[in-house]
Amino acid sequence: MQVLCMGEALIDMLSTKEQNATGTTESFKKFAGGAPANVAVAVAKLGGDSGLFGKLGKDQFGEYLYRTLAELGVSTRFTGFSAQGKTALAFVGLDASGERSFDFYIDNAAHTDLSQADLEPALFAEPRIISFCSGSVSTPELRKVTEKALSQFRDAGSILCLDINLRPAFWDDAAMAPTLISETAAKVDIIKASHEELVELYGQANVEASIQSWLDSGVALILVTDGANPVAFYTRDTNGTYPTPKTQVVDTTAAGDAFVGGFLFTLAGEVQDKASFIHWAANFENILASLRFATQCGAFAVSRYGAFDALADKQQIEALSTKKAGQ
Repeated sequence: MQVLCMGEALIDMLSTKEQNATGTTESFKKFAGGAPANVAVAVAKLGGDSGLFGKLGKDQFGEYLYRTLAELGVSTRFTGFSAQGKTALAFVGLDASGERSFDFYIDNAAHTDLSQADLEPALFAEPRIISFCSGSVSTPELRKVTEKALSQFRDAGSILCLDINLRPAFWDDAAMAPTLISETAAKVDIIKASHEELVELYGQANVEASIQSWLDSGVALILVTDGANPVAFYTRDTNGTYPTPKTQVVDTTAAGDAFVGGFLFTLAGEVQDKASFIHWAANFENILASLRFATQCGAFAVSRYGAFDALADKQQIEALSTKKAGQ
């Protein structure tokens, strides 16, 4: 199956700091990024079939992103250019442990320029795995387009995967995020979230209740990452955890996207539509095998700087697996 990622591609301006005679000098280096675009690239670099459904700015950054996506094997069939929006920028600071802080420049961002006119019939001509983030419901116009698109993807037998990927700066009204994200999550097949995001959205005391409510609504699989701690997974029939590989962390920018891309890459090779996915998700061993691969992809990504540049190909993951097995 194709993994079609819906949402933003943007430019990460990644901070680098150097010590010199006058103190510390900070500069920023351009990297292609954006969570949906990162997932599409992760799948393509692993050898899978992926595409990006979204819009870029008609500017030097948008042209760079479009060219880079195509060069890395991501289908740009459904990637357009906004007539008025600019490519969004994210200035990314890193602390000593590689953890990120973001400053977004997203006024009049091209990726928010999707309209129902962009929902061409070819998008829904076959079942796909649809991967998107909560940014796709962060503004009123995006919500309308996303709701319409998800309805048509469901009718086509596609599998819907929501990576919460909470970015408060994306929201026109951040106070609405908990409710709108929860309502959207209840309508998908797979949810990926970080424990930190769930606590921020719903409070520590309500995390388990939120997960259970999504399962009760029909979500087949929920994956919750927690940094270097084990990944928790939940289905209607079982739950458990899977350990993450130990690695030297330098930049966590692409960690979650590499994980999602790795998981969806394995899934795409084993299912054909939503019905076969439901059968797949009922097998505990299927989930464990995909988590093993996905956590290796995440571990590889955090050991390198940037987003697209930090995503592994299949040979690199196989080499990593061989090295771990030999230790």
